[in-house]
Amino acid sequence: MSRKIENIRELQAEIRRLKEKSSGQEEAIRHQLKELHERLKPENILMHALSSITGIKIKSSEFFRNGIAIGITLLLQRFIFKTEATLEKKIYDWVDKIFDKVREFLNTLSSRGPEGSSKIDAEA
Repeated sequence: MSRKIENIRELQAEIRRLKEKSSGQEEAIRHQLKELHERLKPENILMHALSSITGIKIKSSEFFRNGIAIGITLLLQRFIFKTEATLEKKIYDWVDKIFDKVREFLNTLSSRGPEGSSKIDAEA
């Protein structure tokens, strides 16, 4: 603004106006600095990278809240899967041993000849 100041009142008014303008600009700079600081946080950088890769806008608070829940769920599922696989293997081993013993028993009865066969028929 290049208007000519003619008296003290105009000068004081211009000083007030410039102080208000500089105060508003300082506040805008503080706000922009705060936004920049927020964007440079590691979790926000990660969220921005994920959003740009997937093309889906994700709120960081929801992602981390849900992400933690999903992570815990995956760990539990992995633990349960390992436990399930171990338990399943033990059960199969037990069943195999039972069938082997039954097969051995039947083989010993049938190897005795007709006498063994008649015992099998009598038991059935």
